[in-house]
Amino acid sequence: MQWLGFVDDSGHLALDKRREFSAWVKRFAGHEVVVTVKRRPRRQGTQAMRYYRGVVVPDIAVACGYSDPDDWPQVHESLAWKFLRIADHPQLGYPRRRSTAKDDLSAEEMSRYISQCIEWAESSIPGCRVRRPEEVDLDTVYAPNYDEETA
Repeated sequence: MQWLGFVDDSGHLALDKRREFSAWVKRFAGHEVVVTVKRRPRRQGTQAMRYYRGVVVPDIAVACGYSDPDDWPQVHESLAWKFLRIADHPQLGYPRRRSTAKDDLSAEEMSRYISQCIEWAESSIPGCRVRRPEEVDLDTVYAPNYDEETA
């Protein structure tokens, strides 16, 4: 189970659903437990998604010879399957991958994924160079939602 909380400046932990947490913890009465506290992952921002979908994927696609934007979702799918693959479905055995959607990858995971894509592309595709965020105006970049188009 996961519980959301906040630690104030004096080190006191306040849980969002304290009553529910207390009721749940009673199941462990008389047993030793392990408690882990970690920072809540930051939700990825729209700038990271815009950069990935509007710059990284198109730059890699063009370097691979895909000049038609209608083909770019295939490049996205290939990158996602390469770097976001997870274990096959336990009962049915079909392949699975994580999504680049905001609610699946945290900001840190999305940043790591973007870096992997860029590093792989620039070292594997002759002549490929992905523009960096400081080289483009992300507010003007068109970023299609590949996850909705291919889901």
